[in-house]
Amino acid sequence: MTIDARYLVKTARVVDCHLHISWVDGHSSRYHPMWLRHQCECDDCGSSLDGVRGIRIHHIPEDIHPIETVVNDETVSIVWNNDRHTSDYCTRWLRDNCYSDRERAARKHLPSLWDRISAERVDPVDFVAAESDQSVRLKCLETVADYGFCPLINMPKDLSESHRPIALVGDQRTTHYGTYTLGKKRKVRNVGDVTGPLDPHSDETYRMSTIGITVFQVLRPSSDGGASTLMDGFEAVRRLRESFPDDYELLCRTPVTTQRFDDFSDDALPKWYVSRQPWIKVDEDNDVCGVRINERQIAPLDMPGDSIESFYAALRRLMQIVYDPELRITFPLQAGEGLLFNNQRVLHGRTAYKAEQPGRSVLTSSVDLEEFYSTIRVLKLQQGHTGPALRYAQGMVF
Repeated sequence: MTIDARYLVKTARVVDCHLHISWVDGHSSRYHPMWLRHQCECDDCGSSLDGVRGIRIHHIPEDIHPIETVVNDETVSIVWNNDRHTSDYCTRWLRDNCYSDRERAARKHLPSLWDRISAERVDPVDFVAAESDQSVRLKCLETVADYGFCPLINMPKDLSESHRPIALVGDQRTTHYGTYTLGKKRKVRNVGDVTGPLDPHSDETYRMSTIGITVFQVLRPSSDGGASTLMDGFEAVRRLRESFPDDYELLCRTPVTTQRFDDFSDDALPKWYVSRQPWIKVDEDNDVCGVRINERQIAPLDMPGDSIESFYAALRRLMQIVYDPELRITFPLQAGEGLLFNNQRVLHGRTAYKAEQPGRSVLTSSVDLEEFYSTIRVLKLQQGHTGPALRYAQGMVF
């Protein structure tokens, strides 16, 4: 089998205690000795993959450096100065973990932003095919990673099989809602149970770690209305940043208090959740990696008085973009159809629907982002995908 040129070493030498590698494809890498020694994965040092590691950072001397370097076909071996320990590094591992600006940028997953027109490129995925064929399953989840959502058809129509769509993504996250059936109820404690229209929003912004991937499954649609709507929160924030950069910066750094109080019954202790976090999160590259947008859950703002006016002005401009029909797509979902979407990117809503008997019945549950990304990584590994592991957006974790 021919080895990819990007993994073939042309030269390897030590310069100023750093390992310099020139690759056959023309790229050059420079590795710090502390980084290399700490990441040795021999039997004695162990691996970060299982967390069983014998090496400790404070045991590595600050003047650590290679005294001998040997290059084989697919391995670079280094002998260290302090104890003559030998570390063997696979050339594929070295290239895939090169931390040059170019390689780091190549490893970063970049989402595809969309509006009402461009979202038409996202095709629905057959649930049964995704359940039985791991390549279809991976395609479905990668669509969610790229666009923030994926429509599903041919889903189970029975409540007893609600676990199947969840398992497609990963392990279910258990909140006080569990797997919740949206529909007309005598006592409304969830806005999803009202029959009026719902503007685009993120769910459960009152949680310190809000829910990740939403699994949305229609068991019985309304005969009149009740269509699901989605809009790309990342695109909304991009437009805010482009037109009102000061407002964007303000919303990135200003914590918003959101809350939820649920009094279930006389036999259960009520739940009162409160969170204080900005609505927009950026990563170390100043790229947006998560949003939590729900104006219905804003509690009394706790911020300096001279910030109130400017904050509400910024919030008004953001919500005008979020509610713009140009960004919104509509799905008149039928029984056996549904959606997977990233609740920390894509905002969802619904058109009004008619109250009737039997009424509209929709299941909603969630899977954490780390479970979702774990499933993608393992599926790619099992299907023999080569190349470095992508660095995905971390969402609203602070």
